[in-house]
Amino acid sequence: MSISRWTTLRRRSFGPRLALAVVLAWPVLWLVACGDSGPSKAKSGKPPANLPGAGPDGAPLGISDDDTTPVFETAAQCGKCHKAIYAEWKESYHGRAMSDPLFRELSAGVNKEECIRCHAPVNLRDSGWETPIARSDQREDAISCLSCHNANGRMAGPHQGLKGACRPVYDPQQTDVVKMCFVCHNQHDTGNEWLRGPYSPEAPEPRQRDAKTCLDCHMPEVERPLVEGFPVRKGRRHTWFGGHSLAQLEKAAKLDVVTEKLPGGGHRFRVFVTNVGAGHAIPTDARHRSFDTYVLLRDAKGKILLDPADPQQQARAHLAKFRKFYRGSGKKDTQIPPLARVDTLGEGKGYIDVPEATSGTGEAWLVYRLTPRDVLNKRSLDPGDRNDIKRLYRARVVIRLEFSFGP
Repeated sequence: MSISRWTTLRRRSFGPRLALAVVLAWPVLWLVACGDSGPSKAKSGKPPANLPGAGPDGAPLGISDDDTTPVFETAAQCGKCHKAIYAEWKESYHGRAMSDPLFRELSAGVNKEECIRCHAPVNLRDSGWETPIARSDQREDAISCLSCHNANGRMAGPHQGLKGACRPVYDPQQTDVVKMCFVCHNQHDTGNEWLRGPYSPEAPEPRQRDAKTCLDCHMPEVERPLVEGFPVRKGRRHTWFGGHSLAQLEKAAKLDVVTEKLPGGGHRFRVFVTNVGAGHAIPTDARHRSFDTYVLLRDAKGKILLDPADPQQQARAHLAKFRKFYRGSGKKDTQIPPLARVDTLGEGKGYIDVPEATSGTGEAWLVYRLTPRDVLNKRSLDPGDRNDIKRLYRARVVIRLEFSFGP
């Protein structure tokens, strides 16, 4: 199905979506026990005989080609052969989608079916590439291998000619991000943000950037065997780095500062944020996430004039907030589109006038909050605490840009 058609289908609202992010499904470059249909370059030309559900020659036991009964029922069964991929998935927010503490809190202790349908979905093909329904079993596997790869009992992937106990089958739809990713990650319009942006294949001319998809950023390319001992192939990491990864956040934006003298003395400080690294708006997806800009100022002798980490000065040091606000808040969303450079989009002035700041140095801060309750304080600057993105209710200073002002 063409992206044009899917663009039309996805413009409607999908209701609540999965709470965490940042993200996205792709082929687990499969499959089990396998090489090509031709000679293998591995030590042995045969798949291992001890695969789950496999006979002496690696073939599935008692299953015909037209049997739609799943060979595997858990992600752990996949992990017996795809060890590296399984380890990445298990540590990812796909693998932890049902156990993440923030999700459990926001979903009222995982009692909301509308949340579970994206955090523990049936396989996407059974859902007809629409918002999936929730699984009734194996929910601890969260967004599992089977959610994205199960195809009528076989395991679908982007490679042709594979053989194995999981009955791998080639399916070009496995690389269609509009189908694989949008069903859950367009619940808050992230997919449509990409379609409207400069990286989409449908971006208006003149194209501002070469086309990129969700996979380019959230599933980096890697070369490795699908199964240990078999030929190396080009594939993707199953990490889905997103809003919970500080390294990914650092790639999304850059800051620049404009200072100007005030007629009555002092300076005006304006901080601009450019969305340089995301194919969608920033922040995206969950409505509880935000980026905020602040300034720290010192005089010529190094004395601090304004400190964002000081609770008494924080409100004054705050310049702008960029966020998709909660429904019913009455506030206009202030997300930054791809490649846009802005000082504010309406929530905050984007600048501050400081009459006592005649000369000195300063820092512009880009602060990420996973929830509105995330506290910005001195510990937000501690390297260890800063990188512990799993710690709830702690704001992170993603970028600190130094500058000087005055004579």
